[in-house]
Order: sequence, then structure tokens, then C-alpha cells
Amino acid sequence: MPRLVVSFIFLLVIGNVNAQKTQTVVFQTSAQCGMCKDRIEGVMNFIPGVKYAELNMKDMSLSIKYNTKKISVGDLRKRVAEIGYTADDVVPKEEDVKKLPLCCQPGAHI
Repeated sequence: MPRLVVSFIFLLVIGNVNAQKTQTVVFQTSAQCGMCKDRIEGVMNFIPGVKYAELNMKDMSLSIKYNTKKISVGDLRKRVAEIGYTADDVVPKEEDVKKLPLCCQPGAHI
């Protein structure tokens, strides 16, 4: 009987681990500077389901490791757009872009 209990617990643990599936997605952003990096990472790293988000300053690509059970890739892109940046083909609303500092707005010259 104790073996049966141990086997049952083992299956529960394995099932729970498999349910917590994580993936990493990378997409291009319209970020331009270190302030953009701080802003994007500062918001994205606190979204439920996001394990980490990191903006590569060389090519401005955003890498996000996330729990697929809690958030989708589409929702991640929408959240980046809500901050004021593009995320692949998802474009932010003009009013969200205008909330960014001038140096972070695409095409703005300061």
C-alpha cells in the first residue's frame, strides 16, 4: 500500500511539472535606447506568467520566457504595444507612443 501512495504522489508531481510549460519567444521592437530597455523590461518582468523579459540592445529584440498556461504570445505583444512600442507586427496606438519620452518616440529628433 505505501508503494501505491508513493507512486500516486510521483504521478501528481510529474503531472504538475508538465502543466507548468514554459517557452521563450523573441520579437522585434521599436525600442531605441537604454530608457526604452528599462521601461520595457520594467513592465514586462512583472506581468503574471512572465519568467523574465530582456531587451537586446544590439538589435532591439525582446526575449521573453513565459508560462504558456498563463499568457499567450499574442497577449505579450499587445502588452508591449500598450507600453508604446511595436512588437513584430503589433503596432502601438498613437496615444501610447506619445506617452513615451521624446527620445523613445520613433522618428522624433531631439
